[in-house]
Amino acid sequence: MPRMSQILVPVLALLAGIVVAGVLYRVGATNAVGAVLVVALITIVASYCDLLIERKAERARVEGALDDVERAQQRLRAEAEITRRAIVELKLHVDDRIATRNDRVVSEVKVLESLVRNLADGIATKALDQPVDERDVRLRPSRAAPARVADDAPDDAMLEIIRRSLEENRVDVYMQPVVSLPQRRVRFYEALSRLRTEDGTLIMPSQYIRIAEPAGLMSTVDNVLLFRCIQVLRSWSQRHKDIAVFCNLSHETLQDANFFTQFVEFMQQHRELASMLIFEIAQPTFAKCGAIEERHLTSLADLGFSFSMDKIATLDIDFALARQRQVRYFKVPARLLLGDPAKAGARVHPADLKELLARFGLNLIAERVEQEKDVVDLLDYNVDYGQGFLFGEPRPIREAIADQPLPRSAPPASPMRPRAVG
Repeated sequence: MPRMSQILVPVLALLAGIVVAGVLYRVGATNAVGAVLVVALITIVASYCDLLIERKAERARVEGALDDVERAQQRLRAEAEITRRAIVELKLHVDDRIATRNDRVVSEVKVLESLVRNLADGIATKALDQPVDERDVRLRPSRAAPARVADDAPDDAMLEIIRRSLEENRVDVYMQPVVSLPQRRVRFYEALSRLRTEDGTLIMPSQYIRIAEPAGLMSTVDNVLLFRCIQVLRSWSQRHKDIAVFCNLSHETLQDANFFTQFVEFMQQHRELASMLIFEIAQPTFAKCGAIEERHLTSLADLGFSFSMDKIATLDIDFALARQRQVRYFKVPARLLLGDPAKAGARVHPADLKELLARFGLNLIAERVEQEKDVVDLLDYNVDYGQGFLFGEPRPIREAIADQPLPRSAPPASPMRPRAVG
C-alpha cells in the first residue's frame, strides 16, 4: 500500500505548478505550452525530491536495523562464549566429581578386599583346629529353621555365624551417647558393633568376642565397624555436623602396614569427616606404639583427624606426649576416678586431673557411669563429659540420631555437691 506522501506530494506539486503557471500565463511571461511545461517541471522536481528524501530515510532505517542485528549477533556471540565456558567448566567439574567418586570407590574396594582377605585368613586358621566331618555337619545351616544364637552355641557354629555376618554385611552400627556435664546434652556418640544372623537375631559382643579373638577376627570385626561407621557418617554429615563419633582403631589395624596404607588412602577421600570422626585407641595400644604405629598415627593426624584414649587402667599418663600424638579425649572409668588415688596411679589427685588436662587442651570423659550418686561425685571433679547406661544405652543408628535433645533414658541433671574441705 503506497504511503500518503507518495500521493500527497505529487498532488500538491501539481497544484503548485498550476498556480505558478497560471500566474506566469496571466502576466504574459509564458504562453500556454510554457505554462504546461512549468506545471510538469514543478511536479516532477517535487516528486523526485520527495523520492530522494524517502530513500535516504529508508537507508537510515535499514542501516539502523543492520546495526541492531549486528549488536544482537555480538550479544549472541558473547552469550555463546559464556555458555561454552560454562559447559567446559561443568564438564571439568563433572569429570572431577566422577574421578573423585571413582577414587573413593577404588579406595573402598581396596579396603573391602583387605577386610575379606583378613577374614578368610582368620577363618582358615581357625578351621585347621576343627575336624572336617564334624565341621561340615555342624556348620551347614538348616533351611527349615534358621539357627538361633544361644550362649552355649558350639564354637565352630558361632564362627560360621560370624563369618556369614561379616561377608554378608550384617554388621549393625549402634550408638551410645556421650553427654556434657552437668547439662547432659548429647555431644558425641561411640560407635559399637552388633552382628546379626540370617533370621535377624543379634549377636552381642560378649558372645562373638570369645570366638573372634582366638580366630584372629577381632581386628576384622573392628575394621568392618570402622568402615561401616565412615559410610554412615558420610551420609550423616549434611545433617549432624555438630556431633562427632568415637570409633575404635585396634592395635592389629595399626600394625597392618598393607591394610593401613589403603585405609589412609581411603581416608584422604573423606577428609571432610575429620571434625566428625575421632579414632579411639586403647591405652595399652598407645603404650606399645612402635615406629610403624607412630607413622600410621601421624598419617591420620596429618589429615586432620584426632584421637581418644580408652580402656585406661592407670592414670600414670604422659599427657604432653599424648597431646603431641593428637590425643584430645581421655575416657576414664568412673570407678577409677572415684576410687583410691593410690591404686589409680595418678600423678595428681583425681580431683585435680581435669585442671591438669586443661593445661594441655585435653578433655576428660567419665565412662561406665551407671549410678546417679556417681554423677554427683564426678561433678565435684569438673568432669567434662559422661558416658554409660545412666545416660543412654547403645541404640541402632536410626534411633540414636533421631532429633532428641537428650537421650530418653537420661534423668534430670543432679545439682553439684560442694567438695569437702580437708
